[in-house]
This record gives sequence, C-alpha cells and structure tokens, in this order.
Amino acid sequence: MSARALIAEPSLPIANALKLFLTSSGFEAVVCHSVDDAVLQARRTDFHAVFASVSGSFDGEALCGKLKHLKPHLPVVLIYPPTDERAGERSVRARAAAWLIGPLKKNAVVSTMRSMLRQHELTLKLESLEVEVTRLRSTQGASVGANTHDAGFFKKYLLLEVKRSRRYHYPVAFLLVGLDRLEERLLKLPDPDYQRAAIRAESLSVIGQLIRDIDLSVPFADDRYLVFLPHTAREGALTVAGRLVARLGAMKTFDGGSASVGMASVEPKKGDKADFSFGSLMKAAGLALKRAQTAGGGRVEATSAAPPAKRSRISMM
Repeated sequence: MSARALIAEPSLPIANALKLFLTSSGFEAVVCHSVDDAVLQARRTDFHAVFASVSGSFDGEALCGKLKHLKPHLPVVLIYPPTDERAGERSVRARAAAWLIGPLKKNAVVSTMRSMLRQHELTLKLESLEVEVTRLRSTQGASVGANTHDAGFFKKYLLLEVKRSRRYHYPVAFLLVGLDRLEERLLKLPDPDYQRAAIRAESLSVIGQLIRDIDLSVPFADDRYLVFLPHTAREGALTVAGRLVARLGAMKTFDGGSASVGMASVEPKKGDKADFSFGSLMKAAGLALKRAQTAGGGRVEATSAAPPAKRSRISMM
C-alpha cells in the first residue's frame, strides 16, 4: 500500500489541486471539507499525514488538536494564508508537525509529504531502540544512556540532518538544556544518587511531553539534555525553549531549582555559502547555555550559526 494523506480543505479547487500534487507523485489522497468529516476519516482509515487548512472558514488548528488526541503519532501539516505573519508561532502552539504558506507549489507539498514519511520511519527506529535499551537495563542491571546505542544513532542522525539542512536550505535548531546548579543542590540531600535518578526520570518525561514526534532528545550529561528540532525556524525553537525552562523549573523532584536553555539555530538561504556544521551548532548551543547559567539561570540564551533567512514559504515545525 502506498502512503496515504488526508486533505482537510474547504475550497474544492484547492483541495483538488493538493490531491493532484500528491497522487501524481505516487501517493494516495482523501479529501474532506469539514473538521468533523476529517476526524471521522481519521478514525476509519490509517493516514501517514494530514494537510489541514487554517482560514476564516476552516479551523485547522482545532482539527490538529483533535487528531493529536485521537492519534498522537499522526503528523499534521497546517496550511496558512500568505498574509499570516505568525504562522510559525501558531503552528508550534498547535503542536503541528509542519506548516506551509500558500500559494502552494507541488514541490513543497510533495517534499513535505516525503519528510513526514522519513520522520515516521525514524520514530519507529527510535521506539525499537528504546525497547532495546529497556531490555539491556533489565538483563544487565547497567545504566544504559547517552554513551550507548541510542546516543550513537542520535549522533548519526543529527550529522545527516545538518548536511540536509545545508543542501536543501531548511532551518534546524539545537537546544542544550541544563539543570542549574544540580550537583550543588544534590550535595545537600541525604540520598543524592536516588534524587539524581528521580530528577532525570522526571526531566525526560517533561521533555518528551513538550516536543513533537519528529523532534529528538537524548541525555547529554547528568544535568544536561540535547534536543534537536528539525525543520524548525528560530521563533518556533524559542517557544519550545521557553516552555522547557518553565516546566523543568517546576518539577517536583527539583523543588526550588531552575533550568536554562542554550539555543543554536540556522536558517540557510539559497545562494548563501553553507558554513555551519554539526560541531559549530553544538559549540554555539553550549556557549549560549553557559551564558544563561552565568547570568543566574532560569532563562534562554539564543544564538544563530548563520545569517537569518528571509521568510520561507515552507517550514517544518
């Protein structure tokens, strides 16, 4: 069976154009013209992606929320009109997997569909790795973390995604998340090892709740976590970073503590020399985190690894 997309669009001409873009590229497509019909179709049929319009006559953001509740791993691509200057920020709030700005071109729609499929394959791979890590922990009684299978796969994927960003000119962001003065706080507790494990477990849970299915995270050290946001512009990454600071600082296991985030993002433009790398992004995120914690913690410090790009007609969130 070929990959199948659900198109939720009130305008018949636009819906038909989207369907033609996808079917002529080997995908299946189903069209519906109302939010209720889209939810019904999603219940009945397995889709690999949903393209939902956001306009005065169609609330694609509300549909995204309903589908996230119905099928959490189903990626939703929101389509905004060209006059919407806050499309990226709005799509982050809606927890969409991607967003597009009209008028739509075939290449943008098809490449987005293919990207959703790649991310789906990656999610399955990560789930299998998590199962393997759990098995190793239970059978060997060892701590399997950032220095084993999951971290190795994570790094290979990041290297590949940064290369793709340079080649295809789409934005990426790295967030280096730090728990401020963690070791200092643990020294004052009667059972620091137990508390460290409890804080890590809650931290991973919080991060997992705040990022999308297409995002990746991995423990970087006892007090740090690396979060990679593919196809994410600066404004969207800042929104995620702010949420992480707020939620991690409010953890029960880290009572009275705070968290900081160092962010490095890049939005390459066509025609510009691609002079950034995985290493430069990691270094920039690390320096930004150091500035945030030196300034007192509980904040986000951001830097760009390349000059800012003009507003794109396509961006993955």
